[in-house]
Amino acid sequence: MSETPQQAFEERIQALGEHLSQIRRNMEKTIADNHRMREVVRIAENELRKRRDQVQQLESELEGLQNGRLEAKARVEHAMEQLDGLIAEQGETS
Repeated sequence: MSETPQQAFEERIQALGEHLSQIRRNMEKTIADNHRMREVVRIAENELRKRRDQVQQLESELEGLQNGRLEAKARVEHAMEQLDGLIAEQGETS
């Protein structure tokens, strides 16, 4: 039994409809994946901003601690110089 041109045409139309449905499903899947990826990127950007802020805060704290250390070192050195001066004075007076 051979198909009539009408049957062949209808089969082609049906096949094209199935292909279009598959394309639509693939596009919907791609759109959904795109939305998920945008959300992942948004979360990652927020986390990156948070981490950058933490690093800046830690760097600021470290700088403050280093400045405090340098100030304390300078005070100790100054006190040692004064002590050396006092010791030298006492050595001269004895």
